[in-house]
Amino acid sequence: MTHSENYDLVIVGAGISGLTMAFKIAESGKKVLLLESKDKAGGCLNTLYGENGYWVEMGAHTFYASYTNVIDLLKSLGLESDIVGREKLSMKLFSDKHEKIFAPLSKLELLGNLPKLFVSKRDGKTVKEYFSNVLGKKNFDRVFTRMFSAVIVQNADDFSAEYFLKRRKTKSKNHPKSFILRRGMSSIAETILAHKNIDIAYNKVVTSFVKSDGYTISTQDGTSYQSKDLAFATSPKHVASCVKDLNPKLAGLLTEFPIQDIESTAVIMDKSEVKIEPLTFVIPLQGACYSMVTRDVLADEKYRGFACHFQKNDATNGEQVATMAELLSADQSELPQATKAIHSLPLIKVGHTERMSQIKEEAQKSGIYITGNFFNGLSLEDCVERSTEEAKRYLENQ
Repeated sequence: MTHSENYDLVIVGAGISGLTMAFKIAESGKKVLLLESKDKAGGCLNTLYGENGYWVEMGAHTFYASYTNVIDLLKSLGLESDIVGREKLSMKLFSDKHEKIFAPLSKLELLGNLPKLFVSKRDGKTVKEYFSNVLGKKNFDRVFTRMFSAVIVQNADDFSAEYFLKRRKTKSKNHPKSFILRRGMSSIAETILAHKNIDIAYNKVVTSFVKSDGYTISTQDGTSYQSKDLAFATSPKHVASCVKDLNPKLAGLLTEFPIQDIESTAVIMDKSEVKIEPLTFVIPLQGACYSMVTRDVLADEKYRGFACHFQKNDATNGEQVATMAELLSADQSELPQATKAIHSLPLIKVGHTERMSQIKEEAQKSGIYITGNFFNGLSLEDCVERSTEEAKRYLENQ
């Protein structure tokens, strides 16, 4: 079936990157269609809503004052008034018990290596190479490899140090240092999709496209869509499979990204049934779980919420529930039915800046637009920044 409406732009993928680009372009009066492979938009903006409006994040969970592109987006969406500063709570490590975040560290090794922090450069180094040097090898192996992996929800050892915990030059003085949204991250997707110039089609896996005067985009279920221009905001491997005939060099560059599939398991519990004290998150020092993130930073009178993040296929459902029970100091029988979600993240390797320069060049040659979390970095700010750049390029070409 071919849809009769001819869009100004079709964007493949409705995560934070695709949504941001769609909104920026729809604001100019252009008609945009998002094609989403799942039955829900948002990608890493994935809020689990429970009873009485209580929610917990299953994906991204925190904004920072340095996220100036995100703040500008929230202002444009009318969501600035929903910004809530995170309550200051402790984070914990977990081995066979909960302990303070720096308890297992060798203070002597840390002090002996810290001066290197001021002279050592990140360029050309992995996270393990750089931070083992400035924090001490034993400290890195004992604590920081797990702590840094919790930050990016994948093994951080081979991640580019240059793109890890990026130093940002801008910072808002009018917003909390770290904050969340009163109605959860998914309220961003909900607000963007309410725009009069944005349509979305769910469960649409794009398999190919034909370029002539514009684009005819075909999906797995036999549907096709017409558009003047085409943008991708999906995984690099999916983009590669779609553009392999249009630009084999671009496809080759995109396939260089290893993809990490993350499985998140979340529960909402009655406050009276939770034994552990309020905290921000827990980082296990062993096992398949990267972290357990809580909703305690925005306290509720009745509920508490928790989300555990695992590398997909590293732990069975039973093992995931057992891990969550252990981290919550609870019996498995005490846990309610968990909700699960899958998120995909690229591994950003050393040499990323040069690789991105080539990808951008080839995309421009091909006449298509590409955004996503594999350009400027994994954070929400990186995604919004890249989509803002690509939306600007699109509008300048009109």
